[in-house]
Amino acid sequence: MKKQKIKIGIIGFGNIGKKRFKSLLKLKDFNFEIVYIVDTTKPKTIKKNINFFYNWRQIKNINVDLIIVSTPTEVSKIIVRNLCHKFNILVEKPLTNKFSEIQTLTRKSIKNNKILKVGYNLRFDDGLILAKEFLEKKCIGKIYYVKITYANGAAKTNTNKVGSLLDMGIHAINLLIWLTNDNNFKIISNLSQKNEFMKKGKVDNGFIFLKSKNIISTIHHGFCTWKNKFYIELSGSKGFVRINSLSKWKNQIVSFGKRSYPDGIPKIKKWIFSDDNSWKNEIKFVINNILHNNKKKLKEINLENYNTFKIIKNII
Repeated sequence: MKKQKIKIGIIGFGNIGKKRFKSLLKLKDFNFEIVYIVDTTKPKTIKKNINFFYNWRQIKNINVDLIIVSTPTEVSKIIVRNLCHKFNILVEKPLTNKFSEIQTLTRKSIKNNKILKVGYNLRFDDGLILAKEFLEKKCIGKIYYVKITYANGAAKTNTNKVGSLLDMGIHAINLLIWLTNDNNFKIISNLSQKNEFMKKGKVDNGFIFLKSKNIISTIHHGFCTWKNKFYIELSGSKGFVRINSLSKWKNQIVSFGKRSYPDGIPKIKKWIFSDDNSWKNEIKFVINNILHNNKKKLKEINLENYNTFKIIKNII
């Protein structure tokens, strides 16, 4: 049987846009066509069969199955506002810094049976997927606490102008919801600093303390660690799962520790990941759901960013 062709447009061809483009080229399971690329600068090596435009408004009437939006937040929200009723969209986080706008755009997309997927690619990282499998199999038992650190090394070279809460912290919140399968976390306390980033105009270091039912969590986000750091620890009644680093930084280590009763040394197994497949996995996920067109699943995907943002809307 001939596979359905998926037509894709890309708006924004900077660092992230190129990553999205390269991840598409790695997909072997789909019949897809990149119809156009939109950017302020025309790529030197763009293929002749791919149309190029300098202004996103020129593509409003071009029929595609998915638009990938990889532009700065202030531009992205305008593009999504104008297109989410008509097209499936994969857009970089945080989309906007206003919860009311997220509510409006999410409802608009759901009403028109379209996907508005905000790009939280870390949940598609191979090491984190393995950790999620341990949790789904109840290997660590009842979860007691979750610690997450996601911090970049240098405040002054960060190109995203939204600050560490909306750049790193929101990613961590998204992972907390996904890993625990719980979107009812409430912020108990929040401490943040404005040390250097954008001349002290935005938060560049912070700690968030959260609770949901019997699970407590701490999240550290920031640009002031001077070396990139990612760490997750989930501890439960039967053991723990720990993720040290990300595959994009090479040598990511996932550890599963089985508790020895009553308080002996746990039995620990480790897995190492060195290839970053998160971008490819996320694109594959989006395309599969476009093809299946399950209304319940589309709504769930649309609400992902809404539920993530809802937790931090009062501390932005």
